[in-house]
Amino acid sequence: MDSTTAVLLIFVSVLVCCHSTVIVSKDGSGNYTTVSEAIMKAPDMSDKPYTIHVRAGTYEEYVTIPAKKTNIKLVGDGPHLTKLVGYQNGSTIDVRGDGFMAEKMGFENWAGLKASAAVAVRNEAKKSVFFECSIQGVQDTLWAVSGSQFYKNCDIYGTVDFIYGNAAAVFQDCMLYARYSEYVTFTAQSREDPKEKTGFSFQRCKFTMSPQDSARKSKVLRATLGRPLRAYSTVAIFHSYIDSMVDPKGWEPMAHQPTDKVTYIEFHNFGPGSKTDHRVDWPGVKVLSRPTPSAHYFTASYLLDADSWIPSTGVPFDNLL
Repeated sequence: MDSTTAVLLIFVSVLVCCHSTVIVSKDGSGNYTTVSEAIMKAPDMSDKPYTIHVRAGTYEEYVTIPAKKTNIKLVGDGPHLTKLVGYQNGSTIDVRGDGFMAEKMGFENWAGLKASAAVAVRNEAKKSVFFECSIQGVQDTLWAVSGSQFYKNCDIYGTVDFIYGNAAAVFQDCMLYARYSEYVTFTAQSREDPKEKTGFSFQRCKFTMSPQDSARKSKVLRATLGRPLRAYSTVAIFHSYIDSMVDPKGWEPMAHQPTDKVTYIEFHNFGPGSKTDHRVDWPGVKVLSRPTPSAHYFTASYLLDADSWIPSTGVPFDNLL
């Protein structure tokens, strides 16, 4: 073997070893048969995306993205074709590694059909993105624990407090689907300190019944946009459709939590549930007729510092109010 050939073989082996895309397939035709194994074998503290293509299939797994597994990118074949599914309490996927991204993936947890709560996605990562994903459960579906989180073109299903936590999270062009329950609460944001830069911002979203339960919409006794899981609970809803089952009061109290410190803002929403004449009269509940300086807090650029990192993901976003 001459020196040129030896150098070429070394170069090829390095490429193979360090290739940044691997395949998960249940039939064994990829690099791995489970998502968990692919995560385990991913590089630690990566400073660039490590793509795991998860081929179509239902993967009954409980996946953790450890803090040391940074910049993991899961790419499916479609949110209803590639699914991670759980049937027990806990989290179907638990995201702790910063820079995580999921695209065209489904995440489900059906323990809530028998238990009081189950989490499909638990997310505490900084600079995380869910793009064109489906997140399905019953109670406590999406636990946006902490960090900066962006959800774009996602479908999120649940019943009570089904988007909750204390992340700085922006949802753009998402469908928020209430499954049938006598009582529905879309959000339970849990900001504890007025100095925290956290809150939920919904822009051009739709608060409505799931297609499977649309015929039972009139049987919902009360649905609200949210309630304060902690004293300084913070939610803004802009340019969104609010369906008829949402109570005219809009928001509801949480047991043992004050209501005089919350920040709940609505701006230019539409639909039969968007009428604000009878909203609760808590001090922090505001209905804006025009953008104000305080409303800019809820843009992706401010709340997530989005301009510094979302463009590199290739996912579209905007800062319109």
